[in-house]
Amino acid sequence: MKRYLNILCIVFFALLSGGCSGARRSALNSAYETEVVEAEGQAPIVNGDVVGAKKTALHEAMKNALGLVVGIYVSQEAMVAKAILINDTITSQTEGYIEKYEILKEETAGEFYKTRIRAHVRKEDLSAKLKNLESEPQKLGNPVIGFDIAEDMDGKAQKTNYAELELKNTFADAGFMTGEKEKADILIKGSVKSQFNTGDGLGGFISYRAALSVAAVKQGSGETLAALQETAGGIDLNKSAAAKAAIINAAKRTGEELKEKVLKGLREKSMVRLSLLKVEGMNQLSDFLKSLRNIPMVRGCWLRSLTGDTASIDVGLRKGNASDLSQLLMKNARFPVKINRTSSYDLEAELQMAPGK
Repeated sequence: MKRYLNILCIVFFALLSGGCSGARRSALNSAYETEVVEAEGQAPIVNGDVVGAKKTALHEAMKNALGLVVGIYVSQEAMVAKAILINDTITSQTEGYIEKYEILKEETAGEFYKTRIRAHVRKEDLSAKLKNLESEPQKLGNPVIGFDIAEDMDGKAQKTNYAELELKNTFADAGFMTGEKEKADILIKGSVKSQFNTGDGLGGFISYRAALSVAAVKQGSGETLAALQETAGGIDLNKSAAAKAAIINAAKRTGEELKEKVLKGLREKSMVRLSLLKVEGMNQLSDFLKSLRNIPMVRGCWLRSLTGDTASIDVGLRKGNASDLSQLLMKNARFPVKINRTSSYDLEAELQMAPGK
């Protein structure tokens, strides 16, 4: 009877360990789908404590396995900006995300203990945790917004920047990075003109009217993402204060709509959806994404889904379109691809066997 139970246990664990890559339903809980990755961890052997180093190396390997999956589902910019948050809430809590693991190799290397594992990571749990980590601007490549808005009062140029400051706050609150206009990816440029309206019947107050005209333009290509015009009034005790109030009110009316138009333009014009076929596993996909991020025209990329051997990847471009990206992908000797289909913002590629493999 004991021998029979031992055989059953061996068969059970063999079934659990079968296969080493790709997404699959958990053998322990069919409600979860897992990604299978391989990762390595190491730890120093202090005062001859091999057992302690072994435990730490295993923990580091599990953290690195989680980090590998996180790095595929989150853009590089978010990984840098939220590194502490990701470590504190995800990679340090391996028990909640790793369904099971298998030790592939253990060894002592000099003063370090090294452990390599194959881990089954619950991807639904990670997706739920990660989806709120990135703001929408970060998902769209995290462009830097600059401002260049000339201000005029009663026909005379002013050195003030009331409209710029108001619009900058709107974009910053939405998660955009703002910076110097010369180094910006997108420049909000235009003019605002304030004119005396009236002082009659206002009990000593003065009324001004401001007209704001702005456009959001991609630096380099000169492509216009959005353009808006808005007018608004302002009242105060003197002309300069009333003109300032009118300008700020015009910028407030413009800010939200302009921000939404810029986001819409970025979604439509700066993103390419790459469907990558014949993916052999998460480790290969991770290496492919790293090579993709090294392409100068690529601002960032991240995985949307992985179904079977097909990955859906969002690619943020600094310039160009899907056709330009396809030409660069075909020149990648490490990950040769066959281009099946391409349009302005959609690309289907099929991984081929690399030369010599």
